[in-house]
Amino acid sequence: MKGTIKFTIQTLLSRTDGKVSGPMSPMLFAKEMAQSVGFKFNRLARVWFADERINQRKEDGGLTGHDTLIIGAVYTNDLWLSLWVDSGVGGIPIAMTNQLDRIIDNTSVYDGERFARKLTEQEIQEIFNAVFLDPGQINIKEEPSKI
Repeated sequence: MKGTIKFTIQTLLSRTDGKVSGPMSPMLFAKEMAQSVGFKFNRLARVWFADERINQRKEDGGLTGHDTLIIGAVYTNDLWLSLWVDSGVGGIPIAMTNQLDRIIDNTSVYDGERFARKLTEQEIQEIFNAVFLDPGQINIKEEPSKI
């Protein structure tokens, strides 16, 4: 299938001396969303788009700097992924899926949002498929010991 969207995925979690951490803002966002919705996560990644309008609002003649994040969980026999917009004052769930059945649950919340450009269902599927084809790209980075 020919891709319709250009993007890169940047893993955000790292482990040093047995402790997992990540950049403060995305990590706090993921923890808040996990707590409010009721899920656990052990993977966190940022999606960068070539089209800078995606999931951004027009503001003061420019675009906002919202992050699009993958919050996921690796299990023994499955991989669960969710896609979110971190708007700075809350979270907008885009969609979720798991590797076993690959049924994507797009949210009505995202459908109702107004962005300069939103992801299509096919583009959301492309992002999830990219992770399913190479789940290692969202693995926790092992950092050298600081001791």
